[in-house]
Order: sequence, then C-alpha cells, then structure tokens
Amino acid sequence: MNIFRIIASGKHGMREEFVTAFLSYFLSPKMDHGLSYAFLSKLLNNIADMNDAAPIKDLAGQFKSQLWENIFQENEDQPVVELEFRYPGGFIDIVIRCGNWFIMIENKIVQASKTADQIKAQYNGLLEVIKSKDFNDDCHILLIYLVPANSHGDAWSISNSFYDELEKVSLREGDFKTLVSWQPVKNEEKPVVSIVEILREIIRHESEGLMTPISTEVRHVLLSLIDFTLREFHGFHYEKAMSKGPGYPQFKVSEILKLEGDYYIGIQYGRGGIVSDGWRNPAFANKVLSVTEDTTRGWQYVLLKEFKIYAAWAMDPEHNCLDQISLQGSKVRQDPIFYRHKRWKGCAQKDGTRKDQGREKWKLLGYKKSEEWISTDDFCQILENVGIFYN
Repeated sequence: MNIFRIIASGKHGMREEFVTAFLSYFLSPKMDHGLSYAFLSKLLNNIADMNDAAPIKDLAGQFKSQLWENIFQENEDQPVVELEFRYPGGFIDIVIRCGNWFIMIENKIVQASKTADQIKAQYNGLLEVIKSKDFNDDCHILLIYLVPANSHGDAWSISNSFYDELEKVSLREGDFKTLVSWQPVKNEEKPVVSIVEILREIIRHESEGLMTPISTEVRHVLLSLIDFTLREFHGFHYEKAMSKGPGYPQFKVSEILKLEGDYYIGIQYGRGGIVSDGWRNPAFANKVLSVTEDTTRGWQYVLLKEFKIYAAWAMDPEHNCLDQISLQGSKVRQDPIFYRHKRWKGCAQKDGTRKDQGREKWKLLGYKKSEEWISTDDFCQILENVGIFYN
C-alpha cells in the first residue's frame, strides 16, 4: 500500500504543503521515525561532497547520538526544525538551526509552483530576521532549493528556470546555496543531490548493518515515498474519472505519450492548444484528453505522432525540439499557434537569429489574443525573410 499515491488520487491531488511537512518530519531528529540524524546528516554530507564545501561537512559531523551526556551542558548545536518559518514578507518552507548555522529549504514538487525571485526574497528575509535577533556575525546560511526533475524515459533533467532562480541570489561570504532534486538526476553538467538517492542510501545502509535498524513501518514509508516521487507525485489512475466526454476514450497526457498506433488526440485549439497548455508546464501531463481512430474529427484532433513531438517540446523545450515537424509548405503553418514578442514583429524582422527559435523571447497562445499576436504562417515567413528556414 502506498499512502502517498492514495492521498494524491483525491480531487485536489497531493498538496505541496503536505510533502513539505513530511520532509520536515524526517529532518527532525526529535520525531518518532527512529532515523535520528540519518536523513539530515546524509543530506548535508551529499551537499558538501558535490559542492566541495568543507564547512558543511564539518556541520554534518557534529550530529551524533549520545547515551552519556552532561545534564548541565546545553546542547545548542543540536538541530531545531521550524516548519513554515515567517520572515517579513512571507514564509520559508523549512528552516533548521544548528548552532550558528541556518539551513533554509524551499520545496517545489511541480514546476508550475515556481515563483520568480522567491528564494532571493526568502534569503534576504532570513538575513533580516537573523540581524533583528542580534545574532553574532559568524552565523552562516545554507540555502537549499529543492525542485522536481522532468522525466525523459529512464532519464531525468532539471529545468534551467530553477537554476536561473538560484543564480539570482547573491550570497554573503561564508554562506552557501545549492539546488537539490527530488528525483535522481544523472545527466546534468554539475552533479545534483537527490532526495530519492538519499532515501535509497538509508535503506541500503540499514540492510547492510551500517546504521541503526529501522522499523518495518518506517522502511515501508521510505519505499512508498521513493515510488511516489518517481511517479512525479501522481496518484492512481481512476477510470471512472476518465470516462466523461463525447464518447471517446480519455487518457491523461502522460498515458497518451506511451501509446502507439494511428490515433488522433483531441485538444482545444489543436497544436496551438498543446503549446499554450503545455508550455514549460509539467502539470500538462495530468491533463485528460480524448483519443480516437476517427480521421474526420477536424483540425482540433492531432495525429498521435505529432502530438508526442509538440507535447514533449512544449513541456521541456531545453531538451526537445521540433526537428521532426516540417513547417515549410505544411498545413501546420495554418494552425492557430500565435506568437507575440514585447517588441512584436520588429524584433524578428530586425534581430531574427536562431536564438528566437528557442522561444525564450516569445509568448505562445492557441488563439489570437489581440492584433499584436501573429500566426504561425506569419512567424515562419518573417524568419524565412532573414534566412531561417524550417525544413
């Protein structure tokens, strides 16, 4: 039984706050999970190793369970975990104090919940609180940005937008910042610490007698959390919930991407709808769409092969492209995908370079919002005028 997937199968899915609370539970050695400092120390040791951060390694080395203690000695260096830490202007998901160290964690389980400049404001806000409490100047902050990865078959990758947010944070001397992934990422240029790998390490070390035995219940919960994370925090597929519609079978996009055959996928605004709904939006994988073999359903039904290409590119444009789609002389150019730049046509006409293909500067919609939005055909024509062709 996987309690996480059961809860996530409800109408509103698994809320990010619930996952954060569970993470906070495992990070606190005072809770009844029986792991003591194992989770926190392994997290810090992995971060220290991958970031060559000796001070963090030293911090993790302080966590030791003791049977013989001095009852008159205050244990100020023992970690204290606070959930939903308030600072002027907002909250930080988790803040852990260990002596003169403050570990702040902002948790995301879906890319859509990313907020621009959030962790920058949180870091500066924590600095304000520390200053207001008259802490000495030798205290340090470790900023951990915990984010989801996107799956590509058996591989995982992290959106560049998360790295961009981390890059915005300017640190004081002696502070550290790092990005941690929920899923195990192997193909990044810089190694990334993974929560799943830490959980696997705990289970492996316990089975090899390298740490204190844990209860059967806790081991089951850890395995369930690994399974839930690798399924991108999704619940169980509920057939009844999928049965509504115009008479055609309906499936989640994540399931459609695994289909094979000559099917057509129905989505409002056709290819334009795929782009506008799926653009950098992992939650698009949960969208429910109709699937049919009927070839007469009209332009809002996209051939499965093309749907897969557009959906993969829209959700993760850094790792996918439209090379397999021919736009030159194709009816695709008449489909309702509209583009808009803050300087509109003049930008493409004057500065039409290959960087525009990355869509970093352009917004996309499945309908024409105003006269400033240009169609696929116009967009391609502008690029072709400056020497860029889609063949």
